[in-house]
Amino acid sequence: MTALDDRVFEAIRARVDSGDYLDERLGPPGVDTDGGGAFQVAPDGRLQRVYWRGSPEYLAAHAAGLLEPLPPLTPAPESAVRECETLLGRPLPRLLRRCYLELGDGGFGPAYGIRGVTGEDNIIDAYREQQRSWLEEWRPMAERLLPVCDWGCGITSFIDIGDPDARMWAIDPNPAPADDYAVALFPQDLGFGEWMLRWVEGTLRQPLLVRDEITGEWRGATDLEQGVV
Repeated sequence: MTALDDRVFEAIRARVDSGDYLDERLGPPGVDTDGGGAFQVAPDGRLQRVYWRGSPEYLAAHAAGLLEPLPPLTPAPESAVRECETLLGRPLPRLLRRCYLELGDGGFGPAYGIRGVTGEDNIIDAYREQQRSWLEEWRPMAERLLPVCDWGCGITSFIDIGDPDARMWAIDPNPAPADDYAVALFPQDLGFGEWMLRWVEGTLRQPLLVRDEITGEWRGATDLEQGVV
């Protein structure tokens, strides 16, 4: 692993150990339920407010002690990680591999969390599905892109496992034109290590597809454009 990967791994470990390793957190049932926002129904029928890490509401709830630490994670079995790599035909990015083996079998990280190598909606099942269902225009990248994280609304982040720098890619189908849907898949200008570092620091934003005002071409949004959105 590189020095950056080592630094990022320790930062991720600190978040996992603290029990604050997902972006979406639930408040206690029946507390802070006035006003607008997102809610979930607790098993007892009361509402639980949904907080998004880094938002003013989250920061206030965290300061007030309303957010209980998330439960400890269980690392992935080494045999499952090796089986995953065998099915992929290549090794996992070193940082991701170490996170699986030492921190947890997914369930931590941006948005709904990194996919695990076992269990429901695991990374291999998602990878196999894209081999079956992707557009013909995307097929050259289908075997290289590992679907590591879902953001909702069809937005997905991928790691290029054929790239030594583990470059990130994304699909954002929402603004893509019906007659040119293939533009929904696009590369991003950062590797997996920097992507996870931004998540730890609270500066990572979901990928967005935009149309360049000058060229008219579809591409991934820049950091500045994401900040405006």
